Amino acid sequence: MDIKKILFYTILILSCALVQAQHILPSTQAVLDSVEQLQLQNKTKEVLPVLDEAILSTRSPDDLAYLYAYKSSWYVSQDSLMQGKRFLDLSLENAARSAKNTSKAIAYRAKGFLNNGLGQPDAVIEDALTGLKYVEENDDDPVTKYGLNYLLYGAYSKWDDGERMEKYIRASAAYAVQANNVSLQANVNNGISSMYQARYRKTQEQRLLDSSFHYLSRSFALNEQHTGKVSGNTFVITCINLANYYLIFSTEDSATKKQEAFRYLYLAEEKLQKREASADMLVNVYGIKSSFAQQEGDLQLAEQYLLQGLNMLMGETGNHYKLEYAIHEDLTKIAEKKGDLKAALTYQKRSEALLKKIFDEQQLLNAQKLEVQYETEKKDQQLKLLEEREVFRKKQNYLYGGIAAALLFGLVFMFVSYHFRLRYAIEREKKLQKEKEDAAYQTALQLQIEKEEQARLKAEQELLHLKREQLEKEALANSLIIEHKNEMLKQIQGKIQDGEAGDIQKLLKEEMLMRADFEDIKMQIQELHPTFFNQLSDKAVQKLTALDLKYCAYIYLQMTTKQIAQVLHVEPQSVRMFKYRLKQKFGLGKDVDLEVFLRGPNPQ
Repeated sequence: MDIKKILFYTILILSCALVQAQHILPSTQAVLDSVEQLQLQNKTKEVLPVLDEAILSTRSPDDLAYLYAYKSSWYVSQDSLMQGKRFLDLSLENAARSAKNTSKAIAYRAKGFLNNGLGQPDAVIEDALTGLKYVEENDDDPVTKYGLNYLLYGAYSKWDDGERMEKYIRASAAYAVQANNVSLQANVNNGISSMYQARYRKTQEQRLLDSSFHYLSRSFALNEQHTGKVSGNTFVITCINLANYYLIFSTEDSATKKQEAFRYLYLAEEKLQKREASADMLVNVYGIKSSFAQQEGDLQLAEQYLLQGLNMLMGETGNHYKLEYAIHEDLTKIAEKKGDLKAALTYQKRSEALLKKIFDEQQLLNAQKLEVQYETEKKDQQLKLLEEREVFRKKQNYLYGGIAAALLFGLVFMFVSYHFRLRYAIEREKKLQKEKEDAAYQTALQLQIEKEEQARLKAEQELLHLKREQLEKEALANSLIIEHKNEMLKQIQGKIQDGEAGDIQKLLKEEMLMRADFEDIKMQIQELHPTFFNQLSDKAVQKLTALDLKYCAYIYLQMTTKQIAQVLHVEPQSVRMFKYRLKQKFGLGKDVDLEVFLRGPNPQ
């Protein structure tokens, strides 16, 4: 299991870790204890009702800051980002009402968790450092310090900043020990192990691999020594990583490696069958078993392991499109190795269908992220406006106070002497003039605020327009890729029906050679303006077909005749003829270069 997967489960676990906070009510502490136990047993669905009941029974800002922070993190872990943002705002509001810094730190930990889900490591770092400032002099909540440091470790791991990764993971380890939380100690050992393994992959230094195995063994030992105290997810991750170590890195004989790996996989399966860990990790268990079978040359058994894992995964609630797609890709490769082209085609078709579902799911998640970012920016602007109004209100109060004091002084002075009455009248006239000037200033300031609000709304609309255009570009790119895949599948079906098995092998080899090029092609297609094809049709003197438009896109990308022929599975001579016909449809002379025309100002 890679470091990103470990970070996800670790941050999810720490979001519900036990907090010993001295300033919250005993009843709220009992709720947090209950939440930790549910998390250890992987009963995440039961967490939300417990939190909701506790929220209804308290009015304390400190307790509400904690409870809403946990509720926000729960929704983020379920990919409900807008709900997570909603309860995060409530946590921050209650933390602002509290005089306790630990409540503010909890709210910022939840904010960092949300930004981690949004894929914004720079914002995660800012939130985590802000949270640590609130508790740096406070020793009554080491779990919160652990969580904030682990968020920093996760953010810097995305940038591969080894020095800061080690700094914050070591700090997390110290606070896990201080909190006397065995689950977090096991968790952090897994994180350190993954850090050393990542370094080993870069340098191939054996000592780093030994360190990785050492920390995995420490994590496993903690579960053995403290039964029931380590989260099911953490223990399964440890077992999978140990099995993976024997699969990839161990230098022992094949029989010993398999025996040790399967021992850990059996323990992981035990947890998964009891539903004490996330079903997502079934894929890793059966994937490792399949890899051992492939090493032994038993492709049939390797396929059976993957199918067994797929069946168990599909029996779980919710969708697991990405995991199902990964299994089908492995099944396709095994079928190709076995020479079972029909099965390979079937698995490939399922992969394509799952890829479409993954794309749709990602689009929905991206839409959520955009909405959360929009709401965050909107609220930040509102807060800024409120702060400016508050400053103005204070100035206004000072001004009115000064005027009132001057008027009172003038009245007293008027009773003392007639001569001072005249002077008071003059002063009063001046003050009234000043009030008019201040009123005019206030009106002008209000107009300026309204103009700034209009400018902000316009900027938000432009931002949404740009983001919508980006989504349209990605859709165009993916549609061309999927169309190409569908064309290849039709050719394979045709050759299967004609019995041309040898040609199929050749076609598959060509497709494997082209697969790497497609990623470059896809990135280039995304550079096209969404109205590219519409404007091409406007410039043509004859009607352009879908195939004409496809050729135009490939020529625009400066693909050679040979490359276009390989992508479309035609002869180079056919491509040259098609280019000649395209020039006719655009009404171009013989001396006009078609590629120059397409890349010039006319098409777009």
